[in-house]
Amino acid sequence: MTRYPLTGRISTRMKSETVARSRRLPVRKNTVLYESNSGRGAVCNPEAVFRGLVTSSDYKHLTHIWVLDDESLDDPIVREFKTAKNVRFVRYKSLAYYRALGTSQYLFNNSTFPPEFAKRPEQTYVNTWHGTPLKKMGYDVVDGGPDTRNIIRNFLAADYILSPNEFTTTKMLREAYRLDGIFRGKIAEVGYPRVDAQFVGDLGRTRVLGQLREQGVHISEDAKIALFAPTWKGASFYDPLDEMEGISRFVDELQAQLGSGWRVLLKLHQRVVEQAVDYPDIKDRLVPNHIPANVALSVADALITDYSSIFYDYQALDRPICFYIPDFETYSEYRGVYQDPKTWPGPIVSTPKAAADAITADTSEQSVKRRSDARGTYNEHDDGRATQRVIDIVFKGNTVPYKIISDFSTDKTSIVLYPGGLLPNGITTSVINLLNSLDYDKFDVSLAYAHGNKPRVIDFLARIDSRIRLLPRIGRFYTGKTPVEQVMGTEFAWGPEARSSRARKDFRDEWRRCFGDAEFDHVVDFSGYGPLWAGIFSAAPSGHKSIWQHNDLVSEVSKEIEGSTPHSRRLNQVFDLYNDFDSVVAVSPTLRDINATGLQHFAPRTHFTFARNIIDGERVLERARPSFESLQEQQQFEAGTDLGVAVRSLIRSSSPETVAHAVEHEALVAQYAPPTKGKTFLTIGRMSPEKNQARMINAFAQIHRESPDSRLIIVGDGPLETSLKTLVSSLGLADSVVFTGQIPNPFPLYAAADCFVLSSDYEGQPMVILESLVVGVPIVSTRFASITDALSSKEGLIVDRDTDALAHGMKAVLTDDVPQASFDWRAYNQAAINEFRLAIGAR
Repeated sequence: MTRYPLTGRISTRMKSETVARSRRLPVRKNTVLYESNSGRGAVCNPEAVFRGLVTSSDYKHLTHIWVLDDESLDDPIVREFKTAKNVRFVRYKSLAYYRALGTSQYLFNNSTFPPEFAKRPEQTYVNTWHGTPLKKMGYDVVDGGPDTRNIIRNFLAADYILSPNEFTTTKMLREAYRLDGIFRGKIAEVGYPRVDAQFVGDLGRTRVLGQLREQGVHISEDAKIALFAPTWKGASFYDPLDEMEGISRFVDELQAQLGSGWRVLLKLHQRVVEQAVDYPDIKDRLVPNHIPANVALSVADALITDYSSIFYDYQALDRPICFYIPDFETYSEYRGVYQDPKTWPGPIVSTPKAAADAITADTSEQSVKRRSDARGTYNEHDDGRATQRVIDIVFKGNTVPYKIISDFSTDKTSIVLYPGGLLPNGITTSVINLLNSLDYDKFDVSLAYAHGNKPRVIDFLARIDSRIRLLPRIGRFYTGKTPVEQVMGTEFAWGPEARSSRARKDFRDEWRRCFGDAEFDHVVDFSGYGPLWAGIFSAAPSGHKSIWQHNDLVSEVSKEIEGSTPHSRRLNQVFDLYNDFDSVVAVSPTLRDINATGLQHFAPRTHFTFARNIIDGERVLERARPSFESLQEQQQFEAGTDLGVAVRSLIRSSSPETVAHAVEHEALVAQYAPPTKGKTFLTIGRMSPEKNQARMINAFAQIHRESPDSRLIIVGDGPLETSLKTLVSSLGLADSVVFTGQIPNPFPLYAAADCFVLSSDYEGQPMVILESLVVGVPIVSTRFASITDALSSKEGLIVDRDTDALAHGMKAVLTDDVPQASFDWRAYNQAAINEFRLAIGAR
């Protein structure tokens, strides 16, 4: 046996360099790495495949590497193979582990490899998984998308995923984890190798019982065995310690009910077994973690479980099963199950006595039929030969006559899109509107983003269409000391080395780490501001690649904030990648021309195109004004002498949604825009140089001298906030200029305003202009280069970019002389969607 001792904590740098180096070393042919449950024992399907190989004369040339955690390195399997020259053990997440993971030719895992893992083209990855699902999985769990992150990442990297039956293939893999449309591997629906251990016969039963006794499990010679095998319900719902207390009580009571003719044994989930050491009373009935569950099932005369999918394996033996579920209603609401409990191969009970009665009197015609029906549906391949089938497929390449599924194509066009950093800005609003406007009967959309639990991420995910597949990026760029790491490091400058072979390889490795072997028809970097995602998407192995431009980027590069140019380095890094994209997409025709001229040496002019932003008109209108269900409701609400009276009037006749919208609207208006005799001017945007709110404040000072009751509301924040507030104070306008900061729903302020004002020097296609047009508030804007792509002279007043001109335009509001025209946002959106399709190369 070879161990790799490690003293102290692995530093991030050591790990990064080891991972990077392992990807450059040659793949070691005929080396097989096995991992089960993140190293918690040599068990489950990988263990069955290992024993099938290590005992076969046809595979003596293979070297086997087992991954075990600290607790499992003392398991009997280590002693069993300590003299075997072709079997080694590595500690989970040690440097040796990362080296083995990056260089072994064959990889077997019943769960997931960690975020550092990226399968190399020379490797064959078999994800065996670990059960037919009873509990809902993946996207079938409410808000379950983000929790699939490392699971779907592993699935997309797999060459083979093992499936025990058609139900698992369809319901879990293709639907719950949404592999259809992007998976390029194969599903081998040939049964689970671990189930082979259940078909042992009398000699095998004697051997297993002896093995259990050697581990301190007390079993008398003539006792029947009742195995209790509960699942782990999840730390977010139950505390593992609380679970152990309940488990211990149940086992004691069940044993008392069954009497001396039975022996109750306990097989725990790996996540709970650590707690069992605090319960010495169950030590002599606890099946050790290193003994595979299916080995224990082989000697069980009856099985008691709850929501564990272990019963699917056990029902192949046609022995009594019952389900002890005292909290069925609660748990079903929390997590949900796939199959109707009426079809389960045994009764559901809520007390130890009922469980004892169920397994000792399991001879009813109904129970027998249930088990027979279940075996026909779920156990077609459980015949004791699944291990040999898997070995035949993976190591010999034989696929006939086995059921191998390799076509996961659909009639939809696939898109993977990066939405940006999800900050509260126009880019985020624009991408939400786009994602909610696509036709999901025609498009299969995946969203790649930086995983996180920040409120802005959670809010974003709640606002987009639930049919979108989420591919959150976890982990980091494991490149060691390479040019690409320098790209990301703030202390490094970066230039043409982005196009070096090393940098391109590193970006390809990161693509593969994030997306495995998945391929997409269209790859869209909707942000266009960051070199990391631009580099990753530029390395996509297939598909039409597009990168967005939301602003005049030549001006953005040179923009100064407090003496520095914060976008210069990052944007120049992005520009250097333009030539690897098929389309460089601006958000307006004029902006396309500006950027194509200023950045023409980074990509051919023919690559530059445009697609205007989408506007969610319904949401804007809904949130701008209370949504009353009748004129009577509106009159009752508006008749209230204050907000409290109005709300009480509305509650008596309206839905909770109507009340919530109305209260939010009135509270926001009451706080920032209470009734006034003068005009209310509104602006929304980041407080940065290109927005030039200082020009607006100085122009408003002229308005205020003429109309002292006028008011200016500034929504947003940014690096210039302090200096702008200082300017307001110096002009004596502190009582007439309101700074709101960022607010999640600014739309009631649109409705309360008499004019929306934009004072920018340059923009892309401002979402705030589109939102103002939808609400119908008059607009005054400076004449930046792309303004006419968003606002015509019939729809608002466009003035020169100086203080006096802006003041003159704002004075037109005082006399109601700002032009307005109706805005058909639905027709506009249809045109914008068509522009998007053309821009990304979709037809």
